[in-house]
Amino acid sequence: MPESGGRLPPIEIMEPVATLAYVAALTSRIKIATSVIVVPYRNAIHLAKELATLDRLSSGRVVAGVASGWLEAEFRALGVSFENRGAYTDEAIALMRAMWSSAVPEFHGKFFNLGAMRFGPRPAAGTIPIWVGGISKRAVRRAVELGDGWHGTRMNPEQVAERIVWIRELAARRGRSLDGFTISHRVYVGFASKWTDTGGYVEGILAPPAELADYLNRFAAIGVDEILVSPLGSESLDKFLDRFDSEVRPHIG
Repeated sequence: MPESGGRLPPIEIMEPVATLAYVAALTSRIKIATSVIVVPYRNAIHLAKELATLDRLSSGRVVAGVASGWLEAEFRALGVSFENRGAYTDEAIALMRAMWSSAVPEFHGKFFNLGAMRFGPRPAAGTIPIWVGGISKRAVRRAVELGDGWHGTRMNPEQVAERIVWIRELAARRGRSLDGFTISHRVYVGFASKWTDTGGYVEGILAPPAELADYLNRFAAIGVDEILVSPLGSESLDKFLDRFDSEVRPHIG
């Protein structure tokens, strides 16, 4: 993260694949997912190997949330092309699918040429669901064209509803069925005595439990299949989860 002057504070975020390997060892039923891996930061063959290994270790519970990224300073620090991020992401998705589906994959693209090389282990089910993240029209189009789902973030229900319209229009134009296509969204919420929009990059909501439940139910009403809840506020994670489980979750339809 930039030390100063950026849209994000200089926060520290755990590396997702290593973290999920730890989570996989401590759990047995829940899905484990990335929200999201910035694909151009990684070699796509290595990423395919990491995710396939994680999927095997978790007995097929992985969902790969992916995106092309937006923070140019990170790209420059990593020595990765910011300008080619969209094209690289598209090709990486196709490459990972090819590697997961074949023991000896054949792939020829702009960034990767692969043949006569064995790849394994492969995912338990022969593939891993890919949810494409992002809120731009290009990201939504990538989700419809290449993904098994769309993963939005930091938007209110009205903004998400607009993206769902885009998804349905793009799918209809391309003759793609949306059966099995997951629409998911990340929300930032926390507890407070009165409703407050946090503003800023996160664009979260602080509110009493009943109002949080009503807010989350609005997403289901417009067609969101899954909500990822990220806690806000000064409460510890354990305390937030306890309150959410007892005061909010019973009122979510």
